[in-house]
Amino acid sequence: MVTEGPENTGEEGVGAGAGGARFDLEKETELRFEVEAGEKVHLELLTGLAEVFGSELNRNKKYTFGPGSKIAVFTWQGCSVSLSGKTEVAYKSKDTPMLLYLNTHTALEQMRRQAERDNERGPRVMVVGPTDVGKSMLCRLLLNYAVRLGRRPTLVELDVGQSGVRSTKQLHQHQ
Repeated sequence: MVTEGPENTGEEGVGAGAGGARFDLEKETELRFEVEAGEKVHLELLTGLAEVFGSELNRNKKYTFGPGSKIAVFTWQGCSVSLSGKTEVAYKSKDTPMLLYLNTHTALEQMRRQAERDNERGPRVMVVGPTDVGKSMLCRLLLNYAVRLGRRPTLVELDVGQSGVRSTKQLHQHQ
């Protein structure tokens, strides 16, 4: 199924289909896709730099996403990716919260450095909100950004319905 995103958000609808499609992403944009039930989708970074949930993608490596996965491939500089398999939705979007997430990560890192100078622990963060608004995705992204800086964050997931938060290492090992 191919869907067109609303024009006012800068979204461009494109379907991956079973045969595959190439997506050229401009800087600070993302490719969003959802995997059909009972299907798998393969993603490959062809050129440039990109990340999924804050985890950098390796060029020319295929990443597999299972049924029902909702993925956003983001690029800071621009990239080209290949997407193959059956998606419910696949579209490019310029409307992305990534700058807000980066600012949050930067603030947390400043707090970590201050805590180190003061010989204290921290920061401690609690993410709360209604159902299906991206809390787990934000946690995954912040964990991955911290790991990329050599940090060793701890996540305590208190929602028993959420068991899919993976670290950078787990994301790469899994796919």
